[in-house]
Amino acid sequence: MEPTEVQRHIIDNPGNTVVLASPGSGKTFVLSRKIRNALSRDDIQSYQGVIAISYTRKASAHLKTRTLGEGLYEKNSFFGTIDNFCLTQIIIPFGSYLFGNPPKELDIININDLPKNQQSLFEWIREIHPDFNNVQSSQIDDISNLFQLGYLLIESLELIGLYLIRNCVACQKYLKARFKYVFIDEYQDADTYTHDIFISLISLGMKGIVVGDVNQSIYGFAHKHSRFLTELESNPNFTTFKLAQNFRCSVPIVNYSNRLLDSNSSLLETDEDGVILARIEGDETDTAAYIDNHISEICSSLKIENLSDVAILVKNGRTQKIINTSLSTKHRLVETTTLDMDLNPRSHLYAQLLSYYFDNKATFFSILDEYVDYENLNNSFKKKLNSLKNLIRSIEIEHINKLTTLFQQIANILLPKIPERESLDKLNEVFCNPQMLNSYLPVKKDEIQLMTLHKSKGLEFDLVFHLNMSDWELPYKKINNNDFNNPEYPTWEQDLNLHYVGITRAKKACILVRGTLRTNSYDQLKKANDSEFLSLNNLDLLRKEINIPK
Repeated sequence: MEPTEVQRHIIDNPGNTVVLASPGSGKTFVLSRKIRNALSRDDIQSYQGVIAISYTRKASAHLKTRTLGEGLYEKNSFFGTIDNFCLTQIIIPFGSYLFGNPPKELDIININDLPKNQQSLFEWIREIHPDFNNVQSSQIDDISNLFQLGYLLIESLELIGLYLIRNCVACQKYLKARFKYVFIDEYQDADTYTHDIFISLISLGMKGIVVGDVNQSIYGFAHKHSRFLTELESNPNFTTFKLAQNFRCSVPIVNYSNRLLDSNSSLLETDEDGVILARIEGDETDTAAYIDNHISEICSSLKIENLSDVAILVKNGRTQKIINTSLSTKHRLVETTTLDMDLNPRSHLYAQLLSYYFDNKATFFSILDEYVDYENLNNSFKKKLNSLKNLIRSIEIEHINKLTTLFQQIANILLPKIPERESLDKLNEVFCNPQMLNSYLPVKKDEIQLMTLHKSKGLEFDLVFHLNMSDWELPYKKINNNDFNNPEYPTWEQDLNLHYVGITRAKKACILVRGTLRTNSYDQLKKANDSEFLSLNNLDLLRKEINIPK
């Protein structure tokens, strides 16, 4: 792929950069090229590298793979999430400089793991992140006291990382000497601590590059906000570029998604029907029946060969569960396991090893690269790791529990200073749950992917069935004092962005679906009407509408 003119300008820009990237505009391509350029510079020494922060571990692994193709050496770069960066690059090596030496290896816990009489001391961390300057010294002291006992709160990783960057001279010197650039993707989902960490790293002399799209900000419930991206856009020390052209989606989807956000957006000429509203007589089980009955002909008309290129996107787990049990067509339920959610680096390693076990295309050394420099390991460790690598793939699925011991031995070599905590328990929980275990298998060509709209972020499919397009579901609304004529929409902007994300996951066609009945949070069937989003900006003129009887 050759970069466009604007992409080339972004790749070649030497200074601090903001990239406003619409869906399908090639942002991962640009980001990986820009990182490659940075790593190829003559002024980056062998002991130096870049910081590349992605919102999820999966996205980080994808970016790393895209970047390090063709034999490029990553040098001493970091690819991962902001939490993992704070933990591995800042807290573990430098925490003791300011908090004192703990009596044992740090035990990574969450607030709920504390005794009940101590949990109240740290509840403030769970609330909307306060400005760092407003964090009280007594609150830092409480975190320090916990650290001195050998415990580290998962919820405080960014806060502690920021505190050490600002107050630990040794940490500052290390970061300044090792890293020359800091890249952060999905910056519209940054929180106040992520933003402050980014600004602090730039103040140490690094070049900063962020990529984001305010229209894809969908994590407001987790205290993430697009205002930090907007602030950088107006910062005179940054050059802003816009990647607006959507190379991924069909013209009808581009027109519909742009008009959804802007009533004055210009329209590209097309006579295709890429966006369809299907009003289905019945509830979610009838929606599943509609997909079962029509998926073959729809895929045939769109020349889609593999069902894995089809996704069913839902607003919530309730709908996902109903579709999962009602859909006869072979499908993959995509969900996050407790092992995935655990921030202990051992849990992350176990999830990677589990994916390696199932995926013959995955390589063992790509996992090792994230934790150690293989060439610098002594021969004993090399021999042991190679032996364990061969043993993993020799285990039959009927005896998958035997992987527990192998994974733990690998973790003891790669992460000797990280305590086990609950990682093995969470791994064994996955082994005992076929549904969780399936989430680590590579997607098969004959499986539709069923996931939430939030989970679909960053993915793409030829065909998307976008469910929950009824009032009360998307957008969420509430009624005060029984005044049904004046409903409130507390999360209108977030829900609109979520809808936009859902539509723009589709490359060829997006089928918006709403039943005449919906299941509410009390598992009651209620009459359903069109979502308020369907009547915005004359969107009905840009879609085809069909009615599906029982």
